[in-house]
Amino acid sequence: MESTRTKRRDHRLLILSFASFACVILALYFASIGTTIVYTHLFYIPLILAGMWYKKKAVYLALLLGAAHIFITLSYIPLSAAILMETSERALMFVVVSYAIGFVSDKWAKGEEKLKETTDYLDNIIKSSADAIVVVDTDGTVRSWNKAAEDNMGYTADEVIGTTNTKFFAVPEEAERIMKIVQREGELKNYRTTVLNKAKKPVHISMSAALLKDKTGVPIGTVRVSRDVTKEEELEEKIKDERDNLDLILESMADGVYIVSKDYKVEFMNKVLIDVFGYHVGEVCYKVFHNRETPCPRCKNTEVMKGKTVRWEWYSHREDRTYDLFETPLRNINGTISKLTIFRDISDRKRMEDELRDAEERYRVIFEHALTALCVIEHGEVVSLANKEFETLSGYSREKIEGKKWTDFIADEDMERVQNYCEERRKGEAPACCEFKFVSCNGEIKHVNAWIEPIPGANRCIASLLDITELKRKEEELRETCERLTELDKMKRDFLNVAYHEMRSPLAPIVGYASLLESCKLPDKGRRYLYNIEQSAKELDMMINRMLQLATIDGKKIDLILEEVALHEVVQEVVKSVGPGVKKKNQVITTAVPEIEVQADKEKIAAIFSNLISNAIKYTEEGGRIDVSVEEREDDIKACVADTGMGIPEDHLPYIFERFYMVDTSLTRKPGSLGLGLSIVKEYVKLHGGKVWATSEPGKGSNFFFIMPKRQR
Repeated sequence: MESTRTKRRDHRLLILSFASFACVILALYFASIGTTIVYTHLFYIPLILAGMWYKKKAVYLALLLGAAHIFITLSYIPLSAAILMETSERALMFVVVSYAIGFVSDKWAKGEEKLKETTDYLDNIIKSSADAIVVVDTDGTVRSWNKAAEDNMGYTADEVIGTTNTKFFAVPEEAERIMKIVQREGELKNYRTTVLNKAKKPVHISMSAALLKDKTGVPIGTVRVSRDVTKEEELEEKIKDERDNLDLILESMADGVYIVSKDYKVEFMNKVLIDVFGYHVGEVCYKVFHNRETPCPRCKNTEVMKGKTVRWEWYSHREDRTYDLFETPLRNINGTISKLTIFRDISDRKRMEDELRDAEERYRVIFEHALTALCVIEHGEVVSLANKEFETLSGYSREKIEGKKWTDFIADEDMERVQNYCEERRKGEAPACCEFKFVSCNGEIKHVNAWIEPIPGANRCIASLLDITELKRKEEELRETCERLTELDKMKRDFLNVAYHEMRSPLAPIVGYASLLESCKLPDKGRRYLYNIEQSAKELDMMINRMLQLATIDGKKIDLILEEVALHEVVQEVVKSVGPGVKKKNQVITTAVPEIEVQADKEKIAAIFSNLISNAIKYTEEGGRIDVSVEEREDDIKACVADTGMGIPEDHLPYIFERFYMVDTSLTRKPGSLGLGLSIVKEYVKLHGGKVWATSEPGKGSNFFFIMPKRQR
């Protein structure tokens, strides 16, 4: 079939080409002999054929032949207004004739095609009809039963003809009701009822019936045309459910929704819109929303009715709100088109946009008048924006800065480092601050601190540059000063170390000769003098030892000699060593130390307890009490040395562990106190990874605590 059509098209094209070529040859001939009238009639032959075969496309051939006619005529006949007018009119006539023939052929072809489609359609309807046709007499007896009725009900014609039709209805009384309606009205249209098929299953039908009369006009029965609408009933039920769901969706939407017909009548409004504008279904939309008597320009917008979706903003003066409207066509069941409009309240968004514009303006002012040099870098390369401070820093005008490469401002020795930093910063893998050497327009090198922060949502970043050239110069001066001070401090420590050791040299003979004097016979007064000499020498030796310990700590020359230390043994040895002092002041000292071992430097642990207990003895009056306790915890120990002395004022507690600090009371002015013992305790505890503190209440005593891990890491 397709091959036949192709051959037919080829034959037509060949004939049409030959005819057109022949016309051109004849035109050349007649034009060459000076004739311009007779031969033009031959052009209508290919034009008529083209119009019949190719419909309106024949115009293209007409234009081609008309142009050939004009060209050939003017080539052989001298040009004149009359000749030009005559040839143009004939060329135009070619176009008109070809279009008219093509138009008529097109209409004829479409009509023929439509007729064929209609005929085929009716034939298909007749062949595929599912309507059941039944004739029932006035007594309700079935007289005719067609094939479609057999298919729908399952009964053959032989089974039902001659029987009453009552048995077919789910409700038997329905048969009598239908007969009365037809006898009274003369006809029945689209009557919905339910019948039972042979399997006793319900079948929903739509029935139309007409009254049958004999030749004299006397009713003799009814003819009934029934269609199985069971699926339609089910579909209608589903549609109803869908409509209910759609109504529920529209009613639960946060946006307002309304539907308006082509003649501007409001067909539907959801609850959101009703709450704002009131219920106006059935009224014209331009009156409801715009308070106009005639349609507004937007109402007259025909784009939506042509199938387009339109979006625009509308400000309601009455509600003082701004809406974002989505208008889209909605095709109805009857073929008409309504307009579905969704109202989205964007008043808050518009307000935020206004605030954003205000914020942008404020930020622009801040950017422009910031005290640091600011610039915006696009794609990590080009400077797109700079403020006044950046102009001052770089020495360039703003016009020259914008569009300049960011790397042009970086010194060569810092280039690679800064580029790597910028790349890592964009990935979030580098700190915000980067220091480098900045090159100004005259080649001057300036030291800057740059804070570079990527701008979210854009391939750009903002750089804030702080000129620290003067600061770097001050830092250099400060560094040199610190080096000199460090050197002086070292000289001081060396001097003190020598001084402390030299102080011990005269102390040894004093102690030695005092010991020799004890073997001599001395009066009681002389022995008291000798005792004072010995005690003063011991206190001086203790102070020198403490100064040497602090000097060792300051010189970073101290190391922990870690070993397993039994705390209860260390505390007992310290308590035993201070026994004479406790006995002299008639004091009581108690210990509550569990038998535990810790990893520590035994000598320094003993020094910690010795300084704390000695301090408690010194500042506790005669007859007082000193309690030493240690608590073992999960990972550390907590020790406490408590006394019943006069206590320490609260404002002095933060400073008592500082060197040479002395509380301004009469108790702190006793001989032998330089304020070094607690500072040594603090340093030794710190070396073990612990901390020390004190609590006190004047008149009731003091508590000195320290925490130390049981194992050193």
